[in-house]
Amino acid sequence: MNSPTSLAVRPPLRPDAGEVSDLWAYYVHSRDPAARERLLAAYTEFARMLAAKVFARRIFTEMEFDDYFQYARVGLIEAIDRYEPARGIKFETYASSRINGAMLNGIETCSELQQQLHARKRLVSQRVASLAEKAPEQAGAQDVFARLAEIAIGLAVGLALEESGMHMSEDAHYADNSYTAVEMKRLQSRIKVAVRALPPNQRQVITSHYLHHMAFEEVATNMSLTRGRVSQLHKQALAGLRIQLEKSSDMDLRF
Repeated sequence: MNSPTSLAVRPPLRPDAGEVSDLWAYYVHSRDPAARERLLAAYTEFARMLAAKVFARRIFTEMEFDDYFQYARVGLIEAIDRYEPARGIKFETYASSRINGAMLNGIETCSELQQQLHARKRLVSQRVASLAEKAPEQAGAQDVFARLAEIAIGLAVGLALEESGMHMSEDAHYADNSYTAVEMKRLQSRIKVAVRALPPNQRQVITSHYLHHMAFEEVATNMSLTRGRVSQLHKQALAGLRIQLEKSSDMDLRF
């Protein structure tokens, strides 16, 4: 039988099967990081096998096998830290559910993130399309520049609207409570007032799209309008917000 001292100083190589029970006894008693590393090495192939099974049945294809294996290792570490050999349950039996659970949680988180990114990209694309119009064939360089500036300003106003915290509570806290926080609260107040001043249809489009993150198609269905009309109302609303913000502040949103 190996002594605790020898176990503590050994490098984290995979131990022989005969050493595992002694290693568990020592780790449960000492919580020695070196023993923990050796237990991790002892069961890494077991975690890899479970990762391979889940990966083979995958539906979500955005993740590589190494991602599955990494989540499996996280579950393995949690299982090692919580396992109690005295209960008489085989470690592999105990660890399987935790390893599989860690992988499923990781896949779900990654999938949700990808869906959010795709949805965000789609919303931004719709905003750009609603602001962009085909430039006249005879348009000069100055006209093209002015049109691009108008699109950029429209997107900036839309971003300010989305990030201004229309849905945040008034007592929201900021990491920086100095000038930045004061200016953000002022911007929030001006935007809320400006949105309330919009015509009803424009106000509904803005709140649905920016506050509730609804795509134009969904907004159109809810308002019994065509998608093209919603796009038009969106463009008009941003133009109106620009005017309202210019009137209520010293910002120059002209081009």
